[in-house]
Amino acid sequence: MLWPALLPGRALAQEPGEPEAPWLSPTLVYETGPAYVLQNDGAYGAAGTRYDAGDVAQQDNLARIQRTSLELARGRHTIVLLYAPFELRTQVTLQRDLQFRDERFPAGTVVDHRYLFDGYRASYLYRVLDGERLALELGGSVQIRNAEVAFTATDGARRADEDDIGVVAAAKVRLWWRPTPDRLWAALEADGLSTFGLISGTKGGIYDVQLMLGCPVTRGVELVLGARLLGGGADVASRDIYNWANFLSFTAGARVALADLFGPRGG
Repeated sequence: MLWPALLPGRALAQEPGEPEAPWLSPTLVYETGPAYVLQNDGAYGAAGTRYDAGDVAQQDNLARIQRTSLELARGRHTIVLLYAPFELRTQVTLQRDLQFRDERFPAGTVVDHRYLFDGYRASYLYRVLDGERLALELGGSVQIRNAEVAFTATDGARRADEDDIGVVAAAKVRLWWRPTPDRLWAALEADGLSTFGLISGTKGGIYDVQLMLGCPVTRGVELVLGARLLGGGADVASRDIYNWANFLSFTAGARVALADLFGPRGG
């Protein structure tokens, strides 16, 4: 039997008498669960007011996140295509005046606040260590962010927003530990980037770190539990943008090795 693609030493493994493995071994991954806003500080505009997650009620409730990815493996090479939408919508009565770009919202104004940060990410990984129990993959990611931060007075009198579409590159690493092919396994995955002060007038960085536990439930399907820390931000003087955020999430989902699930079964 073939085990899910991309696990240590198992990506294209075949047993005698089984059909030839596909040229690309696809694995579909979906996860969802609650997220908590640890930090979300912002200021927009030359005279923009500095505010945090508590000021806009983002810490009053948990948010729901979801992520969908398609992994394509061939030997030691893996391509990962990820879609990770993220949106927070809150309503709050402002406790103090808030300046956002060219619009001032007086204290006492009831506002709807939107924080959108969708991610579209493509990653490449090369398995540099391919042991029976331990595997290490190194590579990089390119992410397109689709972001919007907006304040809208509920009476419709005022609205201001900041829209942005950008491209960010990051280093990527993934470490797998699988003591046996048919039992509990663990993985640590991380993407990260920092400007390290190399770009004049810009301070920025991103990180996305997840610890995963997985367990096979049937041929080609594994249950996955995850704990993730996601965050980063930027301080861009030329655009008068300041935003730093950190989020904690816990998810449950599944990894489905499509070739195993729908492919022919051995005799």
